Amino acid sequence: MMDMSGNHGQYNDASTKDAWQQATPPQPTYPQGLPPGPAWHDEPQISPALFDEIMSETHTQKTPDPEATVWIDHSKPTVERACAMHIGTRQYQQDAVLLGTGQGDVVFGILCDGMGGLEDGELASRTAIESIAEALREMDPSCNIPSYLISAAILANGAVGAIPSASGKRGESGTTLTVAVITKGRLFWASVGDSRIYILRRGEIMAVTRDHSYSLELNEMVAKGRITAEAAATDPGRDALISYLGVEELELIDFNNNAFALEHGDIVLLCSDGLYRSLSDSDIAGLIARHGDDLEECARVLPLYAFDNSKSGHQDNTSVVLLRYQNGADTTV
Repeated sequence: MMDMSGNHGQYNDASTKDAWQQATPPQPTYPQGLPPGPAWHDEPQISPALFDEIMSETHTQKTPDPEATVWIDHSKPTVERACAMHIGTRQYQQDAVLLGTGQGDVVFGILCDGMGGLEDGELASRTAIESIAEALREMDPSCNIPSYLISAAILANGAVGAIPSASGKRGESGTTLTVAVITKGRLFWASVGDSRIYILRRGEIMAVTRDHSYSLELNEMVAKGRITAEAAATDPGRDALISYLGVEELELIDFNNNAFALEHGDIVLLCSDGLYRSLSDSDIAGLIARHGDDLEECARVLPLYAFDNSKSGHQDNTSVVLLRYQNGADTTV
């Protein structure tokens, strides 16, 4: 599956639509004064037929629940929304999700995965979602939305970094961030960490964000001939996060600078790593195709299938947000 963000590196972006049309990873562009981040080397794996076409409240739970907890919101006629969470085999739910609306026709979904290896992961994910949601509710839809999302992420990073730990120190908490905004048939997104955003169209799936893990730097070293591909693939630290909310200075954000034009029936999926570490992209696409007529049911079954398919017997918190665009009118971007 093609894992191709609109933006790679330090606040960088390229047109997602153009990238799909060219069937090659985009060359990043950078806002003035920002140096480039690591290059993107994954090969596209989506069918050529699509290359020229595509491009509530916070909830947590502290006790294991055999069933996923589901919320659905039908208040906006053009965007159907649902989300679900499953605690897995963890003692606490450190994921957080939110469905919301802003000014005009703005609809948004946010998903954060608090980092279990750091203190107060649950508080970190809640803090990030509340910060982002407040910003989106106040956002003027006519503004530069990509720049606004970057600013909102930087503010949320500061809010998470300011959470004091039990020892009184700051900067001990962390969380991933994924946020998707839909307005006038256009999709904008931003991502920090290893939670993912997928777009599904007519049964095909594409990840539009990268995992901000050490694997990015390993791939860069492979490209420069410093290490072998085998060494990169087997490095025990390849999944360690190199960007997340709560760091002193947020340097790596994936986002799309050019609006993504949605078609009727397109589904946007936000998910924590508990989903894609248990289910392949093709599994996820198949489940959504099978249950997609009922978005609430679709949201419910995804974390449950991930739980049932856990290969190690230990399943991480698993959360999903689904946004389905329901307007058949063509959108001009």
